[in-house]
Amino acid sequence: MKCVSSADGVFHYVLGELSYDDFDKSGRISMWKLSKLVEGARRARNQSVGPHWGELDMLVFMRSQYFQIHPAFHNVKLTQNHSVELTCTMSHLGQTSYCLECKVWDLTVNKLLATVSTHAVFISQQTRRPIPVAAEAMRLSKTVPSSEKRPISGPQFPARPVRCFSQTRAVMPSDTDSNQHLNQAMFIRFCFDCAGSAALQGKLSAFRNDVLYADAKRLWILYIREARVGEKLTLFCWEDSDLNRTIWVEICLEFQVIGQCQIQFYEGLWCTNSEGDHDKGSPLAKL
Repeated sequence: MKCVSSADGVFHYVLGELSYDDFDKSGRISMWKLSKLVEGARRARNQSVGPHWGELDMLVFMRSQYFQIHPAFHNVKLTQNHSVELTCTMSHLGQTSYCLECKVWDLTVNKLLATVSTHAVFISQQTRRPIPVAAEAMRLSKTVPSSEKRPISGPQFPARPVRCFSQTRAVMPSDTDSNQHLNQAMFIRFCFDCAGSAALQGKLSAFRNDVLYADAKRLWILYIREARVGEKLTLFCWEDSDLNRTIWVEICLEFQVIGQCQIQFYEGLWCTNSEGDHDKGSPLAKL
């Protein structure tokens, strides 16, 4: 891994090669693994700003993430010997929060795979309330404004249907980060597991197989509350009544909503055999 900050405010985070563990059973990088790659780039970028960026009493809480998955993500056959670069820019820096834009490139074929926008909030380690970032860190940070509004407001989350698929799972130690909270990437994995289970049980009319084999197009997730080891979460999943191939997932701790997610897919599915391999000649559906 190599990283460097350029004078124009772009942070370059280069992975010389991928590993076998980066790929899911569909042969592609999973959305939660993509989130971990972005997390790694974000942490490396923050460390490069200098010691004033982080304070001992400061934590960073992920508020939301928006993933735009480009067609190349699905029709370029990534392998372990491909080099991947994440180019990151800070599009917004407020008193208590910031937005980071990351573009994910396959350097081997020079294709843009995905763009990810992250909205994060600075909070006090003691009070868990938003606090301002250090003035020196603000001075050292260069922003590259986005052409679109930041932070992204996200879609209007619909009311949960009375009847929908649900499942319960506990937060395990391996699901948490250094703060002992459910990591944002694991939030995403939980959502895909719930949607995949619903599809396999015939509860999603547009999907006949695990949704991992479908071609993700957009992912939006809102992180509302933290979850700790041992806590039991209930996930609810349903299809949008108007938007084709769109799934909503809501995560609850007892009666409190702690996360909301929208997953949209391109039209069509990859054809897979019983081993989960892609059949030759299966075209990526048009946008």
